Amino acid sequence: MINRHRVQALMRKDWRELARNKQVIAPLVILPLVFVILMPGAVLLLGSDPGLLTTMVAGLGGFLDNLPVRALPAGYSAEQLTVYAIIVYFMAPLFLLIPVMVASLTASSSFVGEKERGTIEGLLYTPLTDRELVLGKVLASVIPSVLLTWASFLVYTVLVNALGASLMGGVFFPTWTWVISVLALAPLVAFLATCLIVAISGRSTTMQGAQGTVVLIVLPVLALIVGQATGLVLFDAWIAGIAAAALLVIDVAVFLAVVGRFRREPIITRL
Repeated sequence: MINRHRVQALMRKDWRELARNKQVIAPLVILPLVFVILMPGAVLLLGSDPGLLTTMVAGLGGFLDNLPVRALPAGYSAEQLTVYAIIVYFMAPLFLLIPVMVASLTASSSFVGEKERGTIEGLLYTPLTDRELVLGKVLASVIPSVLLTWASFLVYTVLVNALGASLMGGVFFPTWTWVISVLALAPLVAFLATCLIVAISGRSTTMQGAQGTVVLIVLPVLALIVGQATGLVLFDAWIAGIAAAALLVIDVAVFLAVVGRFRREPIITRL
């Protein structure tokens, strides 16, 4: 049985240490700022000039050419279709980078951060079971990354509707693809990234080494971005739903594997 109070105590300790780490806090502010405000803001402000948008956004021309007609609302002008395609489809997989990158920043300081602060030995000798220790470390990173992603989604929704209402003829966002992505895919992706980073950080001696694990999660997301940009795959509600179902199974398997392979003795002997 998992002792909820011990897990929560570990999470609160990690959050206090995270709040004092300016090297982690700064990117947590900059990353959503770029994806949530700067990029969509530029798209909507330049929406009346599709040619300029195509020049500024790399790969946008090919993406628009390969986007199926069935994916776009009927009756939109060329300007409206360009803005809709970018805000709804082009930005969707990019948005998934937020929980991955945030989770990597917070999770990489799990065991490695404890080593650098000289607190790992005391933590390993606490009454926490291996499952409680891993779960506490994972949730301490997943919860902030998910909350930040959800907050970013709310800001994104308000921003694109406020700036785009006049051009688009009213509120046009969010779509079911975004709802599934933010509510289901984002937490699942963050959980998977955190589990892998926590597993590696127990064997790493530097935070940079632990952060390198995030490449394993970023690559599939980048493949999705490239696939959509080249027309190989359309990231719609069906794809998001299938991906969420598959990730749920993968997350459970990876978490159990991480807990099963977690050993305190090798970590202590490497101190």
